[in-house]
Formats: sequence, C-alpha cells, structure tokens
Amino acid sequence: MPGREQNPGTTAPVAAASGEARAHPRVPFQGYPLEVIAKGRSCSVRVRDLSCGGFSGICDEALDVGAFVTVCFADDHQVFAWVRWVRLMNVGLMFAEPLAPGFVRRLHRGHGTFVTVRPRQ
Repeated sequence: MPGREQNPGTTAPVAAASGEARAHPRVPFQGYPLEVIAKGRSCSVRVRDLSCGGFSGICDEALDVGAFVTVCFADDHQVFAWVRWVRLMNVGLMFAEPLAPGFVRRLHRGHGTFVTVRPRQ
C-alpha cells in the first residue's frame, strides 16, 4: 500500500513512512477481528496493525471519517476511538486514550504476527 512501509518476516514494530510522525510504534497483526460499535451498529474490523495509540484494519461495514466509535476487546474491556481515515474498506482508528503498553504486548503475544523459521537442510 502506498505510504506504508512493510516490515516482512518480523514481529518488530513497523516504522512510520517518511514524513509521517507516530507517537506509538505499530505492531503487525494477522487479521484478528475486533468488534467496533458505531452509531449503535456493530461491525467487525480485522486488525492489520496495532499500537498504544490506535489500529488499522479491514472493516466489514462502511465507517465515516471522524466517527466516534467503541472498540470491544472483551465484554469488560471497551475503549473509545475516532475513525481517522478510510480507504475503501481499510480503516484507521485512534484511541481516545492510549492503551497501556503491557496490554498491547499481551494482545500481540496472543494474536499478533508470528514467524516460524525452519532450519535449512
């Protein structure tokens, strides 16, 4: 995708594209679905990358830029976010309050990108 640097084959945070400042490093994910509630309607976003400040992914419903939404990590853990950008069905959301780094690490361990390396024969 233009304007987005790839970091293939690693679970290291993805660097921001040149000229794009990020307060929090992004961590790649493998499409873990999160429920997002916008205007009382529920939709699913498959997470592509996540940081303490927000996430991007593919949404199964159209969201409006600027919409204030609820992101459901669990029944008892919901956070608020703004839709920052939309490109076709790809969306970027910014959390109203940054997530705790430990919580992001736990999510990544449970649902992030994993690399399996086979020994050469």
